[in-house]
Amino acid sequence: MFALISLSFHRFNCSVACNERVFILLDEILRGTNSLDRHAGSEALIKQLIKKEAAAIIATHDVALASLEHTYPDNIQNYHFDVQVSQEELYFDYSLKPGVCTSMNASILMKKIGIEM
Repeated sequence: MFALISLSFHRFNCSVACNERVFILLDEILRGTNSLDRHAGSEALIKQLIKKEAAAIIATHDVALASLEHTYPDNIQNYHFDVQVSQEELYFDYSLKPGVCTSMNASILMKKIGIEM
């Protein structure tokens, strides 16, 4: 997996160096790494994408990254998929909505598998 990621970023850097336009889709940047390290690395990557004027869609559960929208309002817009809770069941409408998701569903998921919070 690391080799694939390295190759992808190498291709990205080559494309940018050649003044090619790039569009990047990223899902959970640096998943599987220490949360503090992942956040720092993700923020650095996002700043690099802004600097290189790349277009990107980035999916993450790192809510702290959403604050970058305030630092880079011309470059970053937050969107989310929301969940509705009814009788302790989760319902997703899969509609993209502006802003950061504010719903919390971990406690419901934990209760469903028998763990009280």
